[in-house]
Amino acid sequence: MKSLISNTNGLYLDCTFGRGGHTKKILEKLSSEGQLISFDLDDAAMEVAKNIEHKNFKFIKTNFSQIDDYVEDDSLSGVLIDCGVSSPQLDEPERGFSFQRKGPLDMRFNQKQKLTCKDIIENFSEKQIATILWKFGEEKESRRIAKLIVKKREQNAIENTLELAEIIKSAKTIKTKKHPATKSFQALRMAVNSEIENLLTCLERIKDKLTKSGKLVIITFHSLEDRIAKQTFKPKINIHEKNLPLIHEDVSDKFKISKIICPSAEEISMNPRARSAKMRIIEKL
Repeated sequence: MKSLISNTNGLYLDCTFGRGGHTKKILEKLSSEGQLISFDLDDAAMEVAKNIEHKNFKFIKTNFSQIDDYVEDDSLSGVLIDCGVSSPQLDEPERGFSFQRKGPLDMRFNQKQKLTCKDIIENFSEKQIATILWKFGEEKESRRIAKLIVKKREQNAIENTLELAEIIKSAKTIKTKKHPATKSFQALRMAVNSEIENLLTCLERIKDKLTKSGKLVIITFHSLEDRIAKQTFKPKINIHEKNLPLIHEDVSDKFKISKIICPSAEEISMNPRARSAKMRIIEKL
């Protein structure tokens, strides 16, 4: 957490509590004056948070896009966003995130939410499904997969994650090292939970929440997420007068964006799921 914490007395926000790994590490680094707020929508995360006994820690069950409701402007010394799915969620078949374990077509972070993966698979058009797979998963064979999904559902209902994974596998012609369903399951999860829309909203609002020299550390697992983070904090381009060249707008808040930081071989050996993780540090100047 060295890259995040510069003021041990400051207020910090963990936007994605998960199972509390990052939260616990942040708390270890803070002084008795430092404070931490953690967000998560998952009921299981809330139960884990109840076991953290720290006078300066507060857990809020909410989506990080609702940051305005809980955090004032110019108040945060640092923010952490981990865009990945927590390992326990992947390991719980009943959540429907894994293509290697039999479970319902669910994929919801918030169990009270209405839209599930099953709704998409059963009711969305072939074009809508293909768009989701391409936009959120960068799946090159999105149209082939969507076509086969629609064909199969017309014959029999697609009931579980293993059935869906097998359909995706049979539609694929391009061989890769990863499981054939990896990108499609990622895309469906992102669509179910409106992950990109929520990330965009959160990042825009973080601009005003950070104090001067405050930092955002964001861990992404998808090139689209990383592009959004990078573009959000880049200086905006503006045309001041007709026929004049484009110039950078003179804005009051500017940000320093680090290059991508990838996990070391040692980190990957300890946690193989981290192999596709990319981290950026964004500092408010």
